[in-house]
Amino acid sequence: MESDFKNKNVLVVGIGLMGSAFAKSFKSLGFKKVYGHDINEEILQAAEKQMIIDRGCSDVSSVIGECDLVVVCLNLAHAVDFIKSNMKLFKKGSILTDIVGVKRNIIREILPVLRDDVDFIPGHPMAGREKSGEIFTSDKIFAGKNYILTLTEKNKKENIIFVKRLIEEMGFGQIIETDPETHDEKIAFTSQLCHIIAASMVDISDDSKVTRFEGGSFQDMTRIAMINSSMWAELFLANKDKLVEVLDKFQESIEFFKDSIENEEYASITDRFDIIGKKRMEMGK
Repeated sequence: MESDFKNKNVLVVGIGLMGSAFAKSFKSLGFKKVYGHDINEEILQAAEKQMIIDRGCSDVSSVIGECDLVVVCLNLAHAVDFIKSNMKLFKKGSILTDIVGVKRNIIREILPVLRDDVDFIPGHPMAGREKSGEIFTSDKIFAGKNYILTLTEKNKKENIIFVKRLIEEMGFGQIIETDPETHDEKIAFTSQLCHIIAASMVDISDDSKVTRFEGGSFQDMTRIAMINSSMWAELFLANKDKLVEVLDKFQESIEFFKDSIENEEYASITDRFDIIGKKRMEMGK
């Protein structure tokens, strides 16, 4: 397994919370060179000093042509811009992947301009941190988490095998393959809706000391409320059709409970909770 990595160079684009975790993992897996690109020179210097990357590059033109793997850890618009702007510079036969949280848009933007000798394997690691006092993150955040791949017809079998092996070695627990449409539909429910609910719960409270009255439920429900506002706003709008659909369904459920409580319909509430409880058990962990 080690031989798959030790003779390969990798470029991580965007050395933020996720990018730094990827870079750390690549270093531990023994890649020949781990390059990092970021527009912030101070971040690159800090990443070099902490040995998260071997070399930081504010200008990728000198290294991207050496890299067998390029992992773009940027938000949607910046990821698309970076890939398009540097398409001519990618190494022949290299693998390109991303971590953008919606897949239809980036695939629609990249495939028409993708070189035949560059393999774009869209991905979405279901890992991260809500907040951090530091600019970098440990690769331990990957342990046991899911990693979603939205493969295209252009992907080469040997590159898919390589990427899957890499994901496994990074510590992810399960690799899910799906199409971009299904990905965006499911993510609207399992991720985007959850962030909106968490943010809305905090939004409606006028008491900054309300946590004195909670026993764990509020903390669990609002853990993800402190989010990267610009990134999530972009993801919500990019996936607006899927997200609005699931928000409509959520509102219907909330209205059911509101009306049942207002009308003191005890049986309706308990019956619905029984159905929901069985449904949740069928979903598994």
